[in-house]
Amino acid sequence: MKLNVKKFENQLLQRLRDLKISNKKVLLAVSTGVDSMVLLSGMLKLSKVLDVEINVAYIDHQLREQSKEETKFIKEFCFARNIPLYVYRWEKEEHPVQSIEAAAREVRYNFFEKVLKENNIEYLVTAHHGDDQAETFLMKLIRGGNIQQLQAIQSVRIFREDYQIVRPMLIFNKKEIYDYAKQLGIKYYEDETNKSDDYQRNRLRHHIIPVLKAENPEFLKHVLEYTQQLTNNLQAIQEVADVKLNKISKEETLDYNKFVKESPLWQRILLERYLEVKGLEIKETQVQQILAMLNDEKKPQAKFDLNEKFEFYHEYLKIGIRIKSTTSLNLEENFELKLNQWHNLEEGKKIGLFKINEIELMPGDETLVVEDNENWVIRHRQPGDSLKMSFGNQKIKKVFIDKKIPSEQRNKSWLITKNKNEVYWILETKKTDLSLAPQNAKIHYILVFRKK
Repeated sequence: MKLNVKKFENQLLQRLRDLKISNKKVLLAVSTGVDSMVLLSGMLKLSKVLDVEINVAYIDHQLREQSKEETKFIKEFCFARNIPLYVYRWEKEEHPVQSIEAAAREVRYNFFEKVLKENNIEYLVTAHHGDDQAETFLMKLIRGGNIQQLQAIQSVRIFREDYQIVRPMLIFNKKEIYDYAKQLGIKYYEDETNKSDDYQRNRLRHHIIPVLKAENPEFLKHVLEYTQQLTNNLQAIQEVADVKLNKISKEETLDYNKFVKESPLWQRILLERYLEVKGLEIKETQVQQILAMLNDEKKPQAKFDLNEKFEFYHEYLKIGIRIKSTTSLNLEENFELKLNQWHNLEEGKKIGLFKINEIELMPGDETLVVEDNENWVIRHRQPGDSLKMSFGNQKIKKVFIDKKIPSEQRNKSWLITKNKNEVYWILETKKTDLSLAPQNAKIHYILVFRKK
């Protein structure tokens, strides 16, 4: 059946209006293939009705012999029609040995962002069509992973935070696009690599999708409808999840008690949304392992490697994501405190030993009055350490457990000791209740811990 050109153009016009592409300045991504040349030609015909200002971005990837001819063609095409054209040439020496498709995509979208930014354009319009949608959907389904990936190619999505990618051609199939180009005599170039079955997308295009279309001619339409329904449902769930996350959030962490009170279903949804907000994508097995870790009542502290850089952690009443520590702690590190001298610690904190009448205390200072100024040493904890108390010695491990001090913080904690082995103060946690300065002592000394 011959394509109705007027109907095709009316459908494109309505779709562009539905996607809010009217009275706008837009950037079209053009490759000189049939899809983008039909989109460009169609939008040029509709530009006055839509009142759109069309700009074109083109990348010479130098991956094919005919790339010079294609570049010459698009330059002449745009020049003849007074269309602003932005061209980027990807030099061959910049091509990677492996994963060239992924690298080429990154180059394209980096260039698109640059053009959008420099020319104050908000909308990037691409020529993805219904067959692209079906291919991407099947590829995601075969690969497996998060259900959100089955949204495949969305009609509109945010791009690099400040821009929008709009895809008005998803309502058309490849045959309709070829027919439109043929009837209007639109010139375009074929990418020879599209004929090769070396790529999964091409194998689906050549062998699987034709079978599915034969089973049901409405197959592409159904895929588009299904992905749109999925997008709508996921958006609704996301809105509720964001409200719930806001209620259990504490700065950059989540309240553990509130999280585990949620049903197992919502725990999963909230965890996945939290990771998404943080820009992290993990496998289904990792999600299951984290949920199992969080619901293990015997382990109030635990951590899970997300990737080489980040870890998910549970520390008593809070859970969250943090960068892995790359520095190893020297547990043997110790320093003797000298009279009237400060010893600097991390994050601007410091500890010092002074005569009690020769130091001006500041609000927030923590202190311990002592009898003498000799053999006071600051160090990290060691196996068997106990804190000197009036009722006897208290294991430092028990102090940390009672105070719910996370393991990471325990290892970094500083201990004030006498003769290296008698612990009298765990900075920022607990200190002895013993009186270390007899009333009849001629001179009293004071240990001062200052946070800032």
